[in-house]
Amino acid sequence: MRDSSNVQSDPLSDLLDFLQAHCQLSGQLIAGGTWARRFTNLDAIKFCAVTEGSCWYSIDGMSEPARVDAGDVLITNGTRTLTLASTAELVPEATSTSVVQDGNDQYRLGEGSDFTMLGGMIQIDAERQILLSNGLPPLIHVRGVSDEAKPIAWLLGQLVIEMKSARPGRLTAISGLAQLLFTQTIRAYLAHAPDSDEGWLKGFGDQRLVIVLSSIHSEPSRNWGLEELAKKAGMSRTSLAVRFRKMIGVPPLTYLTQWRMYLARRELRAGASISEAAALAGYTSDSAFSNAFKRVMSVAPAQYKKAAQDERSNSQVSCKDSTPDF
Repeated sequence: MRDSSNVQSDPLSDLLDFLQAHCQLSGQLIAGGTWARRFTNLDAIKFCAVTEGSCWYSIDGMSEPARVDAGDVLITNGTRTLTLASTAELVPEATSTSVVQDGNDQYRLGEGSDFTMLGGMIQIDAERQILLSNGLPPLIHVRGVSDEAKPIAWLLGQLVIEMKSARPGRLTAISGLAQLLFTQTIRAYLAHAPDSDEGWLKGFGDQRLVIVLSSIHSEPSRNWGLEELAKKAGMSRTSLAVRFRKMIGVPPLTYLTQWRMYLARRELRAGASISEAAALAGYTSDSAFSNAFKRVMSVAPAQYKKAAQDERSNSQVSCKDSTPDF
């Protein structure tokens, strides 16, 4: 946990560090001519980055397909099926027939190669995946023509180069670039995230709320009050409470408690005692901490600690299939 009030917290970095989500490429899709496909790997957070050409996409619940072009990135939170097709008219006809991966980590659809896309999944443990999935809207579409997407264009170019190369350190470079691609896409999304989007992550792009989130993340054990947080943000208590709940989904002090419990859960999983986790979360009473932990996590800290110890040796990432559906 962060223990210095002299360091300005970056809430998004804090969140990504806590989530320990790893972005892994699953391959390259090459398509041409007439083609359509439904990607049925639900429960996986997935990204698709178009490097050449364009196609049409839809997710369950969209009123009509939308176009995605070279330089664009899509991120889905794993709750709805994504469909890609060469034309909008083919979207309703798409099937989930398996696509064969060749020895070069490439998948092919249709005839030709006028469309190319890099695909990947976010590998994250099951506990943290629920948190991230709830934070993301069902689909994020970052367009490559936006100013915020300029770093994405460079990353995509470097990824294509590395995937074609045989230079030493190729796999490490690809892994690092894919991780940066995910982070930059989230940053670009937050720059223009609509208030109406599902998921609470959009609140991390709100300039006034970021001040509040930074304060909480900098000193999670501090006894913050609503008036003090509102003053830091230059808002009234009512305005902060309404805005925070609208964007994040819970009141500011509820978020504070939840963030403390997530951090405490991480400490317990790492082997900390209940007293140590309670102190780090700002509780002087083990019983008060235990009550708060059970209220947020639906399990007593002692039970959670024991279960975490039992499962540690067999822990698995959320991407259960080692050969993912592209």
